[in-house]
Amino acid sequence: MGDIEFNRAAVGINAKKDWEDADNFGQVGAYIDKLPSTGIAYPLPAGPNEGVQALASKALNFNQVTRWAAAEYSDACGVLGSGQEQVISNYDETEKFNDEKFQRIASRMSGGDH
Repeated sequence: MGDIEFNRAAVGINAKKDWEDADNFGQVGAYIDKLPSTGIAYPLPAGPNEGVQALASKALNFNQVTRWAAAEYSDACGVLGSGQEQVISNYDETEKFNDEKFQRIASRMSGGDH
């Protein structure tokens, strides 16, 4: 049976990557908001233009939904990154706690202070 080890360096590298990904998705979302939905279709010289208006409306809706999706991906990457940072912190606290308890037990077993 193999040993289980917590590799802080590997998790830290991953957490930093995820933070950058969150920023990248945030930038994509901000850019999508600036994409024009007007000018993608021009009114017809004659006849009804409902289709042209519908297309422009759908393009605006697409931009909005895509921006929301990019924002959600940004949030997910940020949560993953911060979650990994929290795990690192929890492992450090647990390691310190267990080390202190072990030192107390070792001291008591050797006849030292309680």
